[in-house]
Amino acid sequence: MAVNHEKIRRLLGEKEPPTDHSLRAKSLGRALDGDIPKTLTPYEWEQWYAEHGMPDSHVAPPPTKKNTPWWRTAGNTLASNIDKTPLYTTWLGRAGLLPFIGLLAALYLDTQHQQLWAKSLASYTLAIICFLVGAWWGLALIRRSPAALLMSNAVVLVAFFGHVLLASGSFFLLGAILFVATVVIERRHALFHPQPPYYARLRLQLSLVASASLLLAALHLWVPTN
Repeated sequence: MAVNHEKIRRLLGEKEPPTDHSLRAKSLGRALDGDIPKTLTPYEWEQWYAEHGMPDSHVAPPPTKKNTPWWRTAGNTLASNIDKTPLYTTWLGRAGLLPFIGLLAALYLDTQHQQLWAKSLASYTLAIICFLVGAWWGLALIRRSPAALLMSNAVVLVAFFGHVLLASGSFFLLGAILFVATVVIERRHALFHPQPPYYARLRLQLSLVASASLLLAALHLWVPTN
């Protein structure tokens, strides 16, 4: 004769231990006991949070800011800096014209120190020409253009020996020609086609102003004033 264990437990008032050991059953049991469940559906989590609130263990800690050394982030360009690059480029380029205009004005107004202002303007012109064509090296190495390397060195040599051997007025004329020549090269050579349009326009504007300043300086030195 079979023994009915379930009937015996009911008569004795004993509770049958749960036989469902699934994850859902365990989570439901913890929820009924007031404990934090571990596996609920997204909808069930929303209901549980609405009824019990968000427990501290479920709140994500605030992100910790790592102290990265400055030399590791010096080369990184953030989006905000990229957006400001045209602005910085434009104003730095325009600031580079101030010595051309200022030294030209000093050359006209302070005739007693004419040689000083002429030499200063010639030296600054040489420095800017070397700066402009020196930037060609980086592009030439990346794009593997030996012709650009040769053109860069040729322009520097012409400017250097012109500064050393020519009189100030003649060098100003040479400098004006080199400024225009560098713009023409950058407009025609395929190496410089990736330049942003705003920079190409800026280079033309700055070169024209610098060339005009040099031509006016040369004219002042060649034409005697009474």
